[in-house]
Amino acid sequence: MIRILISAIEMIQSKEDLSSKLSISNKSKTIKESDKKEVKIKNEDNQQDECWNITDLLSNIFVYVDHKDLIEFNTVCKKWNYLTSPIIHKTIRLDSKPNGAGKSRYNRINNAVKIDADVVECISNNAKHAHLVKEFKFNYKLKPQRAVEVFETFRFIVNLTIEDCDMNQEQFLGMISPLTQLKELTIKCLRIKRIVYKGVYKEVVQLPPTLKKLKMKSIYLINNPELFIEAINSHSNLVEFTSNLYTSNEFLEPFYKHYPSLLNFEFNNNELQTLQSLFTVFEHNPQLVSLKLSLKCWSSELISNINSYLINLEELKLSENGSNDTDFIVKFSIPTKIKNLNLEWNKLSNCSLNSILQNCPHLEDLTLNRSKSYTLPVSKLSINLFKPHNIKRLNIICDNISGCEFDSLLVNFPHLNELSIKLPFEWKEAIKSIYEKCNNLERLNIYSSNQVSGQELDIFYQEFYESEFFTSNSKCKSTLKHLTLHEFKAHEAKSEYFKNFEMLKSIKYPNQRKVYHYSMPKKLKLIWIYGQVIRKFQKIIYKTMILNLKRLKFN
Repeated sequence: MIRILISAIEMIQSKEDLSSKLSISNKSKTIKESDKKEVKIKNEDNQQDECWNITDLLSNIFVYVDHKDLIEFNTVCKKWNYLTSPIIHKTIRLDSKPNGAGKSRYNRINNAVKIDADVVECISNNAKHAHLVKEFKFNYKLKPQRAVEVFETFRFIVNLTIEDCDMNQEQFLGMISPLTQLKELTIKCLRIKRIVYKGVYKEVVQLPPTLKKLKMKSIYLINNPELFIEAINSHSNLVEFTSNLYTSNEFLEPFYKHYPSLLNFEFNNNELQTLQSLFTVFEHNPQLVSLKLSLKCWSSELISNINSYLINLEELKLSENGSNDTDFIVKFSIPTKIKNLNLEWNKLSNCSLNSILQNCPHLEDLTLNRSKSYTLPVSKLSINLFKPHNIKRLNIICDNISGCEFDSLLVNFPHLNELSIKLPFEWKEAIKSIYEKCNNLERLNIYSSNQVSGQELDIFYQEFYESEFFTSNSKCKSTLKHLTLHEFKAHEAKSEYFKNFEMLKSIKYPNQRKVYHYSMPKKLKLIWIYGQVIRKFQKIIYKTMILNLKRLKFN
């Protein structure tokens, strides 16, 4: 990126030199008055074009600049002030409360009066930039009047998250009421109370028609806060709805009739005892494109309902969180448009799985997760389709899958480009299936098995790198471009392991701190230090480049 920016600067500077030479040359010649005017106009146009080009370039640079540096660049000139201000003030923090572990300590050593004073100061300092504040996370314990004042000041917020706090319903209504431009609202870990006293809000506050995304998680309703429920249900133009709650179905009511704009629906509820509410939602909203359900209570009727009514589905995720020890049998009877299918279901019968896959002729992305329960026996996985499927991406998490089962699975998907697998108990057989059956593989993500620990890990790593996947001349070695090894130790890898992978462009070892339990060996620490030095060197180059940009004229 730095090379591109420097070359862009050089190109602009060369254009300026060329234009200056042309102007000198033109002065030495005798030109008609009209021609002079024409040349002058053209030169002005060229300068304006160059100015706009550098403006776009700077805007892209400033997006990646640290907040501390942005504050400094904001004072360079009017142009830079204009470009950096929307980025600096895109979001705000009301006080100096740190993130993470320091948060609780901050709350202990600062009383409510001190925090309130910080908030008042923040409002005073940033009110003039209120129109630039588009994102805000509210997780403060404030007096209702002060909280409402915050949102009346920063009323141009587009993306709002309310989390980890308690409040009465009147405070919530007062906070939401001024936000006429809100597009995304996320509420999580909120305790909302109904307090009976003479308040301002006797009637429900409407969510703005601009709201497109609503996400809710772990909301606790105390003393039936009716106005809060009515306010949440007052939306009218949602595109995406996500509910992860333990309450009843109050927030599904807007979807009991046709809701034309709704495309993505996600519902997670382990306390739901009856499915009738979901039947009603699906019957009235056939336009849904994405559906994600995580339930404890399932029925074959619900699956049939999904297949019959949601004829436009392109993405489907079904998660079963129950403790039923019998196989669940269901069938798809109508071909679907599903392209992305995710089944987290231990007890889904093989005949049900085959039925679903056979009726997903457009399927491109498949996830099979059968490792959610360690207390119940998991059925053997067997897929037998009438003809090979065109699936491009497969994610398989199944601890007890055998080599034969994995073989039969891959035979049905000969066009795989991308495979993600958590290694099962019989991991050697799984690896063998990959290099024998996957002839078009370009991306491979391998997750280490959770069943191996302690000293067995070192033996596992050695056996893994000595397996035929690395030593044989398999077809996938000539097609594989990206290899990611999750929870593998990076310092034990050797270049010779990968020398026969002709097309390999990247090898990744994510989450090394977690793999080494936050205690890295000396070799890896040295690599880590070198990486930090390189990053510092890049930062020096970057700041030098910024200084060069400062010399350019923007008038």
